[in-house]
Amino acid sequence: MSDALKHTYSHLEAIASAMPDPIFIMGEDGTYLDIVGGQERTLYADGSSLIGKKYQDVLPEKMAQRFLKVVQKSIASNTLQEIEYQLANDEVDGISEGPTGGQWYEARVYPLTDGSYDQPAAIWLAINITSRKHMEEQIEHLSSNDPLTNLYNRDFFLDLLNEEMNRAKMNNQPLSLIKINLDCFKNITDGYGHEMGDKAILGAAHAIKSVIKDMGPIGRLSCDQFMVALPEVKAVDAYRIGKLIQEKISGHKFKLDDGTTTCLTSHAGVTELRDPAEDSQVLFKRVNEAIGALKGTREIIKIQ
Repeated sequence: MSDALKHTYSHLEAIASAMPDPIFIMGEDGTYLDIVGGQERTLYADGSSLIGKKYQDVLPEKMAQRFLKVVQKSIASNTLQEIEYQLANDEVDGISEGPTGGQWYEARVYPLTDGSYDQPAAIWLAINITSRKHMEEQIEHLSSNDPLTNLYNRDFFLDLLNEEMNRAKMNNQPLSLIKINLDCFKNITDGYGHEMGDKAILGAAHAIKSVIKDMGPIGRLSCDQFMVALPEVKAVDAYRIGKLIQEKISGHKFKLDDGTTTCLTSHAGVTELRDPAEDSQVLFKRVNEAIGALKGTREIIKIQ
């Protein structure tokens, strides 16, 4: 080998070794043949101890089988394969350092064609995408949840309601809807500001969640309007649940800026799925009519 070639090879080797992301050389039988790079210990463990071992020796069985299929497919088809997976270092035998907890990785697998190894092989470039995954989860959460109360927002709640209605129709089961409108919320925000209004909303949301628990999805439709879908619950029972929610809301007292203590009151409407032809808009209309019918009366909840 000429000096120039040796120099070039030395440079390439140094560059490859300094790569923060690891490249595994994987044999067709799932053997770790070699490793290049992967020096960033905040993102990756030292995988050099895996060389000479097979997937089935160091990984959980299902993960080993999945990885082996990807490598073999890449080699057999001579094409790029991509895979996304979650793996913790303590799930890999022989690995003791690197980041803790489940890490998300994106791998790109491509066949080697130069015959450098004693069996067909492929490179497996692993990239730690845990931070990106967490960001995606946060964005997804924000797209479905109200940022103040952590209840479902209007659009996502409506999607869930439609799913629950379809399930109820398919299984011939009851489904009820409760809508709760807070009273005097505008007076609180106008008189004491939005921060005090947020406290009132959080108090109401906590009261609703404490009653509903896992019975069904809860949505915040607007500033002072909440809705609950109750699968497998008839309207007469939803009425009792609605009354209990109202008692919890009115029992939550909080101090205003002037030192006075106040509590929230509410009006609520209840309805149920009555015909397979009904959609969510029909139930919305009925539950709003129920609340509207309370005006001028001493009642605070009504079935429509």
